[in-house]
Amino acid sequence: MKIHKNELLQLHGNKMPIDREVALHLKGRHPQIIDAGPARFAGEAYTTSGLYMVEGHVAGELTMECARCLEPFTYAYRETIKETFVDEKAAEIEIDEEMEIHPLENDQLDLQPHLEGAVLLSVPSVLICKDDCKGICPECGTNRNRKSCGCVVERIDPRLAVLGELFGKQDK
Repeated sequence: MKIHKNELLQLHGNKMPIDREVALHLKGRHPQIIDAGPARFAGEAYTTSGLYMVEGHVAGELTMECARCLEPFTYAYRETIKETFVDEKAAEIEIDEEMEIHPLENDQLDLQPHLEGAVLLSVPSVLICKDDCKGICPECGTNRNRKSCGCVVERIDPRLAVLGELFGKQDK
């Protein structure tokens, strides 16, 4: 999603409303993202003191793979965006690396990488489809949300097996 700086300069300080559908390229950028549907950006852009500002919200849905049962599910997001751009050729301020001010590229404000970055940062590192997801049985591989497999999974840390034997002898 790009906005040309001349569109904003012609507004003479007024705000330009934005409501656009954006295709975010997120597939493969997070281990659980299977697919990314189109997102919607709603906000406004304006100029102030030689800076180009964009504020708004990006919202959409991702198809994710559950970390427990490996089934696809829908994850909805809505993130706030506030980005500042500057024309380096006409800038009256000096920009350093620590400032969160982005340069214009070919006289355009390129929001695409900032929208994608905001969404990726908002996605938790591990997602599950629902709080009570039972996951996959480590013995037989059955999805325990669909059917019960009856496997008894009792794993004892080999370093603590001796303690288990001690407690087992005391009970007898």
